[in-house]
Amino acid sequence: MLTREGCLDRQRRLRERLATNNLDAAVISDRRDVYYLTGLLVPDHLFVLLTLETDGESRLVAPDGHTSVHIDTCVSYNWNEAGTNHPDPMTRIEAAVAGHSTRKIRRLGWQAESLPHRLAQSLEQHFTSTGWIAIDEILRTMQRHKDADELAILRKSIAANLGAYDAAREAIVPGATELAVRAAGVRGATLTAGEPVFHDGDYRCGAFNGPARDRAIRDGEIYIIDAWTTFRGYWSDLSCAFVVGVAPTDLQQSIFNHIAGVQRRAGDALRPGLHTSELWRMIDAMIREHPALADTGLIHHGGHGIGLRIHEEPDINRDRGDALHVGDVVCLEPGGYTLEARCGVRIENTYRITESAAENLSDDSVELCRQDQTTNPREQNHAH
Repeated sequence: MLTREGCLDRQRRLRERLATNNLDAAVISDRRDVYYLTGLLVPDHLFVLLTLETDGESRLVAPDGHTSVHIDTCVSYNWNEAGTNHPDPMTRIEAAVAGHSTRKIRRLGWQAESLPHRLAQSLEQHFTSTGWIAIDEILRTMQRHKDADELAILRKSIAANLGAYDAAREAIVPGATELAVRAAGVRGATLTAGEPVFHDGDYRCGAFNGPARDRAIRDGEIYIIDAWTTFRGYWSDLSCAFVVGVAPTDLQQSIFNHIAGVQRRAGDALRPGLHTSELWRMIDAMIREHPALADTGLIHHGGHGIGLRIHEEPDINRDRGDALHVGDVVCLEPGGYTLEARCGVRIENTYRITESAAENLSDDSVELCRQDQTTNPREQNHAH
């Protein structure tokens, strides 16, 4: 999980930002951000609240059985009785929050995107504040730079996702249903991780994207699997393409080769300071170099940041974005689609931006292969 050293350093950096913005304290209510700062990851159906004073203590209100040694004071609330969840966890955490001693806080930071109204009302009774200031952007900016303990979890999440591809590939046979292929992916991700994980994705065959259906896959279709896995709170997001049952057509293979080349070229171009809108236009222009894709180009985003959330800043998009920063972790996903190829190729890899270039955190060696080939699609690269 997240380390003590990492959590305490992130608390320190957040306090520095609070001081810079003349804030006396911050209330963190999003469970993902509480995890980021404390190492405590609570189930998504329960509530947790962290109070971090700029020059003082930290206080955590969390469900029974969930605590953190990286916090000064932990207060718990009862959420379960003999195996049955209580129907009112909000009421119960609200009562625990009422245990806050009354403090005069001149300016209080809060999460406008996640603090429930009832908890805000309760906090107002215990913090006499002259101003509530949203700190969502402060946290988003902090989280762009992935720390060493975060990267360790991200690598395991990526490994679990690659395990899903290995298992899904074996399940891709004509007549198998998309649901069966997805089930194989879930099993592969779980067994690779060695513990329960969340796994899902676009498992729709012969189509641009979409969830798996109770539909048999057919000879000659290209199966784009754009899959994501969550391991210990951190997401991975990758994409690969397979041809079902038979050898690829010349058009299918040429599109695959082209998109694989775009992935490599765009990955090589990643560097600090590159604006992601410029990167999107670069990918779009590269895709249009293929005659079958010249009129369409890139029809979706070119990728996104990833971490505690599946889509984080920076966004690689035509009309919005930001310059890449050292420490960013981004997914790069060029794709090209045409009905004549039944229906196209998308290849997605994950990179960490370093001082001079980018580190590929996922295996970029991919191959458009049919099920009866013995080569692992992420061990060889036949796209020249």
